[in-house]
Amino acid sequence: METESAAELGDFIKKSAKILVIDDQEGTQSLLKRRLSIYGYHVMQATDFKLATKALAEHGADVIFLNMFIGGNSSHDFLRNLKKNDLHRNIPVVMISSDSDIELVVKCIESGAEDYLIKPLNQTLLRARLANCVAKKEAHDKEIAYLAQIEHGRRQIVAQEKMASLGVLIGSISQELKNPLNFIINYAEVSSEICGELLGKMSASGNGITEREFQDFLPDKLKKLAANVTKIFEYGRDADKIIRFMLDQSNTSGGKKHPGSINKVISQTISILLSAYRNSGVTKLPKIETVFDHAIPHIKISVQTFSKAIYNILDNAVYSVIHKFSNIDEAKILIKTENTPSSLEISIYDNGSGIKQEIKDKIFDPFFTTKPEGAGPGLGLFTAQEIILDHDGNISVISVEGDYAEFLISLKK
Repeated sequence: METESAAELGDFIKKSAKILVIDDQEGTQSLLKRRLSIYGYHVMQATDFKLATKALAEHGADVIFLNMFIGGNSSHDFLRNLKKNDLHRNIPVVMISSDSDIELVVKCIESGAEDYLIKPLNQTLLRARLANCVAKKEAHDKEIAYLAQIEHGRRQIVAQEKMASLGVLIGSISQELKNPLNFIINYAEVSSEICGELLGKMSASGNGITEREFQDFLPDKLKKLAANVTKIFEYGRDADKIIRFMLDQSNTSGGKKHPGSINKVISQTISILLSAYRNSGVTKLPKIETVFDHAIPHIKISVQTFSKAIYNILDNAVYSVIHKFSNIDEAKILIKTENTPSSLEISIYDNGSGIKQEIKDKIFDPFFTTKPEGAGPGLGLFTAQEIILDHDGNISVISVEGDYAEFLISLKK
């Protein structure tokens, strides 16, 4: 006889929990539904595996009670498939068995069942098993929600870092554009003055200036004009390169990959990085040497993201040598590219402080940093690794603490 009521169960009641009973025996189904309803749970019932699968797909479940045999067939295969399903694998399953099913119970527990109950069902054991399963499912759901919050926070930080990087990029490009544009303006002004002088001489030719004097004057001015036009063209081409790189960085294609030159991206990234440091007030900067293999073919890359990966690695290299050497001329940063039969290899070497052996396995972890507080969230190498993996490549590092660090990138052709 049932003597408990929902009011008497107090904190045990979990009205939001959904229980799925999979059993083709009417007596067991009725007993479980009556008792679980008293406990305040929402009870769903299925008499075969097809109905059970449909109920899970439509409503989900917090706990499943599964009879050892349904329609004369073992429930083991259903359980095994359930635990392979990403959506349902973490739902606790309690097997319901007769005394003769113990070996099969053990097999089911080995396949992922949480617990079991022997018929006839004991009310105290039922409550204990159920409380344990509900608590486990709630803990798992909270963990998933917590991990989702962490991921959301991580994405926000990454987005903030991207915005900060965009600000640095805009400032750097503005500075890079300023120099050639200043030269263009200056040479254009001088050319305008020369044209004014020429027009003045031509106007004065009828007022006393001899043809000989004009012929002596003209070639010199034309040479200066030609030289100025050449300079304007050169600096205009430099500005055009910077603007093209900026357009690539804006990622108007949504991050899609297109055939591009690895060597060109590296060269442009070096210019942007050094400009960013100069804009931040750092005047003594190391020379970044390059040894490019010009036999490297174009491969599909996202210029913006791949440039970001190189930028982050180089940024660490520059930071390392700046903080190691009082005489920056002793610093060395070298980037090499090589075309091999199966891959494109990139080496980024610096003779800075190196990496401690005990943290080598952590440097690509998100939020890990050895820099002082406020120097960054520790996403640089993590982001670089994610980008390189997305480009069907891999990255590794070899280093001796206090001596050097070398990052090795390998990209499939």
